[in-house]
Amino acid sequence: MPLKDELNGYLRLPRNFFGIPAPESGDPDVGIVGIPYDMTSSYMPGPRFGPDSIRQATDSERSHSYSLSLGRKDVADKPLTKRITIEDIGDLEVMLRLPEAAAIDISEACAKLSPKGSYLLFLGGDHFITYPIIKGLKRGRPGKYGLVHFDAHADLYQDMAGYHFSHSTGVRRIVDENLVSMENVAAYDLRSALPEQREEITGSRAPILSKDQFKKHVKEIGNRVDYLYVSVDIDVLAPQIAPGVSHPESGGLSMVDLVELLIASFQTGKVRYADVVELNPMLDYAGITAIAARDIVKEILTGFAEP
Repeated sequence: MPLKDELNGYLRLPRNFFGIPAPESGDPDVGIVGIPYDMTSSYMPGPRFGPDSIRQATDSERSHSYSLSLGRKDVADKPLTKRITIEDIGDLEVMLRLPEAAAIDISEACAKLSPKGSYLLFLGGDHFITYPIIKGLKRGRPGKYGLVHFDAHADLYQDMAGYHFSHSTGVRRIVDENLVSMENVAAYDLRSALPEQREEITGSRAPILSKDQFKKHVKEIGNRVDYLYVSVDIDVLAPQIAPGVSHPESGGLSMVDLVELLIASFQTGKVRYADVVELNPMLDYAGITAIAARDIVKEILTGFAEP
């Protein structure tokens, strides 16, 4: 008998996401991969520490595995521990690699994982990682992809200070390389995007599309693609909710707003992959941004658990 069995009830549980178990055999329902990379951040370093910060927030004494009740008419009776299995695959070894090399490694890893039956959730890292992730996923699991992009910024710059690989150029690289066509990109809220970028990605220079317009667009995209990828840049939230981000902007969504839009995305039945990016623990002095990231992760896991 292991010695730890003698202390059952005295020891903390092994670190995991909300206590959700690994499968007894075979592939998990959801695989989680950390991508601790921020060499392409144009403002403040620190998102490389995001994956560990999110892990710690999901297994604290304040966490449980019941779905959030925000924006929901019905909340599942069963906790996520009874609905899905998870494998924390670990972090990719890319922290200090140059962007070109990191992109290759991230893409290769995703190409190996995507043929499996598991849903995949990626934890960043800065927003650059979405581009090589989608590139690898599409190579490993060919098909027509759509992108749901929650962000204060459009990420549509051709380059940032001469660098084509940046957290500000991810959507541009994705579209220009035909990984996802612009008509199959749904973006919200883009409050700090340049007017011409906002018009290119949404068809309007208006600062923010209405939530109903966005939901309709996501539904239309879901009807014409094979897979939806949901990318959540935490700076889409208001800075008083999520101050620990590398590029904060005034305004922003409430958590209730974001959950409502995530629910609409998952209702398409096409969401297979997702990421949560730009948490910067170095700026998250009270830890409240990690809590916001924790709840976003829980909402994504809830979406994966829905029949």
